[in-house]
Amino acid sequence: MTIESDLQVVANAVRARIPELVSAIERTSAQEVPEIHEKDDPVYNEAERSSVLSALTSIVEGLAGGRRPPDRPSDAALQEARIAAQAGIDLHSLLRTYRVGQSILWDAILEETLGMVDSDERRMAVLKQASDYQYAWNNKVMESVIAAYQAEHNAYFFRSQDRKRRAVVSDILRGMPADVQQLGYSLRAEHLAVVAWGRSPEANIRALAVSLDARHLTVSGTSGTYLGWLGSSSLKRVLVERPDAARAMRETHLALGEVAHGIDGFRLSHRQAWQAYRVGKLRAAGIVNYADVALEALMLKDRQAVQDFVSRELGPLHDEEDPRGELLKSTLRAYFRSGQNAASTAQAIHVHERTVAYRLRSIESRLGVTIGARRDELAVALRLADLLGQVSSADLRDLEVHADAGLGPDPEAAGP
Repeated sequence: MTIESDLQVVANAVRARIPELVSAIERTSAQEVPEIHEKDDPVYNEAERSSVLSALTSIVEGLAGGRRPPDRPSDAALQEARIAAQAGIDLHSLLRTYRVGQSILWDAILEETLGMVDSDERRMAVLKQASDYQYAWNNKVMESVIAAYQAEHNAYFFRSQDRKRRAVVSDILRGMPADVQQLGYSLRAEHLAVVAWGRSPEANIRALAVSLDARHLTVSGTSGTYLGWLGSSSLKRVLVERPDAARAMRETHLALGEVAHGIDGFRLSHRQAWQAYRVGKLRAAGIVNYADVALEALMLKDRQAVQDFVSRELGPLHDEEDPRGELLKSTLRAYFRSGQNAASTAQAIHVHERTVAYRLRSIESRLGVTIGARRDELAVALRLADLLGQVSSADLRDLEVHADAGLGPDPEAAGP
């Protein structure tokens, strides 16, 4: 075999491990660069996953195809750099995540080379070529990533009209002393936090404030989003009396927290809206309420784990090539909604009760467990399968390789 063929064999083996490598990079990055990942920012997380996936793919393909560094970084890498700048992430922290990725990828290349190339001389040649290429790739890409970050940082922070409001909001979310008088918004009322994106995000928050007879606060966010808070002493009552008062404008989407009181409520509702955004990005609905998607939002912190959980619990019922699997899942959903009452299920889906009983036995046969024994797990898996079913096929491919927007806030403890 030649060095080129050895390199192709190693590259193909590493390519097959990309899902595993993306997960490993995310885990290690969270440990070694905690200042980024403690923010739990869905906008940045999404951009980071896409960037990691594109970087691994680019390096592996280059390793097998002549080892010419790319002319420019991928769009995903540039987008991650811009969003990191908008979110107030330090450039050195961003670059450390790249070093984590390079280290994990190199370990995989080394492992595959040692296992698949059976000559010491050829191993050394393969590893030298791979090392030289990985260094050249990193050097070429980092130059453009740094330039994109710095340009966005200057544009976003030094010329942003709402940068003072963002700074105050950031301090509030972090529990730091803040000059709240600059906001023109009272923190003593009830608050409903909003994350808005799409065609008219800021206008939609203002319209929502008018509809709910509430004061409002908005700050520009990362990747085209706006963050907002609506405040009044009667928000809960208005929403109960007029639930349709919360509406999304055309081609605009809203993720809403729950109404909460005072400064702690300001922070809590914001965290909830940010979590609802995770689900809202995957759904076509105009409005997503945290109360309706709290479970999905929690699980979506690790999309690959969601995929794995659904596949494990639903097994053959989740086979897209088997139309009967969807029929059985629909019956199981109805069965759970009916309180596991076969007669009520039959009435709800317009079939005979014996048909329901037959389908339930079929489900148990396919799963190899009784429905009662896995009731909670199956119910959660069905909800998550519904959510995944709303993702585009392109996004699903990203999910399968674990590739996966906002103030670049710290929804847990930090801010823009």
